[in-house]
Amino acid sequence: MDISFQQWGNSDSLEQILFIHGWGMNSGVWQDIVEHLTRENTQISSQQLIRSVDLPGYGHSVNYSIDELGGQYSSHTLAKSLEPLLAGKQTTVIAWSMGGLAAIELLANKGLNISQLILVSSTPRFVQAQDWPDAVEAKVFEAFSKSLMNDNHATLKHFLAIQALGSRTAREDIKTLQKQLFLRGEPDSDALKSGLNILLTEDKRAQLQGITDTPITLISGMKDTLVAHQGQKQLAEQKNIALISIPRAGHAPFISHPEEFKQIIQNII
Repeated sequence: MDISFQQWGNSDSLEQILFIHGWGMNSGVWQDIVEHLTRENTQISSQQLIRSVDLPGYGHSVNYSIDELGGQYSSHTLAKSLEPLLAGKQTTVIAWSMGGLAAIELLANKGLNISQLILVSSTPRFVQAQDWPDAVEAKVFEAFSKSLMNDNHATLKHFLAIQALGSRTAREDIKTLQKQLFLRGEPDSDALKSGLNILLTEDKRAQLQGITDTPITLISGMKDTLVAHQGQKQLAEQKNIALISIPRAGHAPFISHPEEFKQIIQNII
């Protein structure tokens, strides 16, 4: 089965921008940002291809099974499912939250032509470790895993509420995220469970440190409760990594601060 995606711009272009969503969501979360880019930047709409992907188990890729991923749902196999979309094209990858782990895996594939990576509220390791204190405690994602077994919808909505924490427009942000949550169909339970395991267990710090020849930009909400801003500052000490901070934003800055986020993206690409 081919992975599902939405597409804008010039389908024949050899240059593209690929948007990757985070846990629980789907390609629709990027709709406003993509439509702004194609509307306001004629060069992008006429000369570039933009794709927003539904990761396996989400959106219109809900029937893309774990068996098709080789029996393992991980950032590595998610990246493998995305590789056909990058073949033969020079790609700017923009990835949010859990999607950033798959994006780091894509960069590790030297056969792909990735011109730059933009990580939005993402980190190579989401949970704390002895040498990585500026992250959330493992019990946060463990609690979501237990809750997921009882009620998918309630767990997803609770997760959205946490993503909006810290934002001065939290209530409106939650409504926007909830509206987009099931817009392209309900996510697969196994994908949700496996995705939480990715957030809980995976560590891509060594891989990220090994990527030194590709420009990487971190867009970080300083009020983010899932990705600590101090940890983002630590990552930005790497020479090819730049950090752009949005002071009053939480985990979904493109929802809480859309105009500021759009301007940042336009400046980078």
